[in-house]
Amino acid sequence: MEWFTAAERFTTALASPEPTPGGGAAAAHAGAMGCALVMMAVSTTLKRKTTQESVKTKLEKSLKRLHALKTELASFVQKDGQAYAAYLTARKLPKEDPARPAALEQALVFAARVPADTAATSLQVLKELETIKDDIADIIVSDIHCGKYLLQTAIRCAIENVRANLVFIQNEDVKASFEKQISSWIHWC
Repeated sequence: MEWFTAAERFTTALASPEPTPGGGAAAAHAGAMGCALVMMAVSTTLKRKTTQESVKTKLEKSLKRLHALKTELASFVQKDGQAYAAYLTARKLPKEDPARPAALEQALVFAARVPADTAATSLQVLKELETIKDDIADIIVSDIHCGKYLLQTAIRCAIENVRANLVFIQNEDVKASFEKQISSWIHWC
């Protein structure tokens, strides 16, 4: 499959009236794309004959970390749909079922956790980017900037998705924990 076909399929799915994929999946995908652009810039710099060996060693280690982070971000695209499915399952429980409130709460926390993980992982990539940005070849530095903007967008969109679920979560300690995390992410955007 050509790369653009996959991109078209994902954006078509986003545009559909179906509830998934939605904003959480889009945030995770934006994070994965941002990380992928950073990886491309690192790989391109590694191929250049003018890149010093000490820089190559540093970038090779960074590339391994980035690969793991990209894989993690990509997994959140599917996990976002799983979180929504878990919520729908909990909502289908009979209203008189004593297990329903706990099941709904658990599903809502899961639905907030996935975009929270997206934001946290995107932030890890941004921090990694900060350690290598000065080592990237000038010819490809624009992709570092584009990757950074996609990662910042992923964080902002993920925060919106966390907050959308926080409104319905009953446990104040859980809500406060998510809000504390949000405060630590937002200044990176």
